[in-house]
Amino acid sequence: MKLLGSSAFLLVALVILPAAAQTEQALSAKTQSDSSAIEQAESLLDAGKIDAAINALTAISQSESNEARISHLLGLAYYQKADYARAVGHLSVATKRAPEGSRQYRQDVQMLGLSHYLLGHIKEAIPYLEQVKNWAPDNVEMAYTLGIGYIQTHDLDKARESFARMFSIPPGSASAYLINAQMMIRQQFEEFAEKELQKALELDPKLPQANYLLGEMAIYRANLEQGIELLKREIAINPGFAMTYYMLGEAYTRQLKWDEAVAPLQESIWLNPFFSGPYIVLGKVYLKKGELGNAESMLRRALKMDPNNFSGHYLLGQVLQRTNRAEAAKKELEIADSLRTSSEKK
Repeated sequence: MKLLGSSAFLLVALVILPAAAQTEQALSAKTQSDSSAIEQAESLLDAGKIDAAINALTAISQSESNEARISHLLGLAYYQKADYARAVGHLSVATKRAPEGSRQYRQDVQMLGLSHYLLGHIKEAIPYLEQVKNWAPDNVEMAYTLGIGYIQTHDLDKARESFARMFSIPPGSASAYLINAQMMIRQQFEEFAEKELQKALELDPKLPQANYLLGEMAIYRANLEQGIELLKREIAINPGFAMTYYMLGEAYTRQLKWDEAVAPLQESIWLNPFFSGPYIVLGKVYLKKGELGNAESMLRRALKMDPNNFSGHYLLGQVLQRTNRAEAAKKELEIADSLRTSSEKK
């Protein structure tokens, strides 16, 4: 009985061992096949064949050994397709699986931060963007993106620090407050910008452009007298800045002070003859003053620089009507109407 039992064990062993070896070989072959398929998908991505790469990657069964790489490549593919929602899903997995500090991990973190940012998930984006800042403190694009993120989340001090690093200036300087305010205005956070500008002028009362920006905001809020006073302060500090004269002329037109508007608008043009804005406003001024020849001259010069300017075509149409050129006037007004309609559709 003992001998039979031993013989039976040997028989079983002889059967099982080859089967186990076959299983191991099969697993090894599958691993090699998956690795080859991943490499092929990566080559497709490098060649710009993004959809083909995605199809190839989704066909591969994920395992603990390849999950990080497949998730990374799928995240990269969807990021390149600007499908940021799907990119976030795959990159979130990839960052948990890839070794921290590795090249792949850093790339995943950067794409994950930017994907969240581009989706409008600013709070979610900031921690990832801050990691990138630590790795690449001199990357100005990331500094800008992070700064805008801080503005959006009302973290004004960190925004100023980010832009100061971007422009290589001290974060507590008047210049840093000025730049922070400019970025806030672009993001339509004028209330915050006003406080930054006032602080900038406390630090440096002769800082160029600070009074201009305060004046510009005052004029857009219809505080014309305050705006004009601030613009005059800017001119006293910074007489070579063409935009100040342009905005001053614009303010006078809003007060219907056509004669007072002429000189600053001309000065703006003399300082910067390549910007259409003051030509158009000066054309309007001359139209209101009845100087139709001067009005037409200004408006045609403006439209050479900016042929798709609605106001330029509309005002020129009015000038041509006043000078009894009905067909030419009709053409200009039709162009203006087309431009206005096109703008409203956007």
